[in-house]
Amino acid sequence: MSRPLLAVCGLTKRYRRGGKTIAAVDDVSFDIEPGETLALAGPSGSGKSTIARLLLRLIESDAGRIEFEGGDFLSLSGAALRARRARLQMVFQDPLAAFNPRATVARVLDDPLRIHGIATRSE
Repeated sequence: MSRPLLAVCGLTKRYRRGGKTIAAVDDVSFDIEPGETLALAGPSGSGKSTIARLLLRLIESDAGRIEFEGGDFLSLSGAALRARRARLQMVFQDPLAAFNPRATVARVLDDPLRIHGIATRSE
């Protein structure tokens, strides 16, 4: 039996506002095997973007575990977190806000390869 590429268990995020606690994400668990794709669908405010931000560690969870490529993703920090995070990607809900309409295809492909040290501009 192979290990999942991404294993999420009990992921929880709560926000406190005006004396109230709002459960944005409440005990979410799932596995993604290599080669699989997961799509999150739901109404506005159901926690889709919060889950994506939690997975990338753009915000920190209140509870739960995230294992990526067999390692504890929540224990990483600094350079190790940045290196591992480079292997994940968020696809934003609003494509017009996510992409620069003036950018060429070459630039869109070149920038992340160069930024993450995968290839030089000439390559």
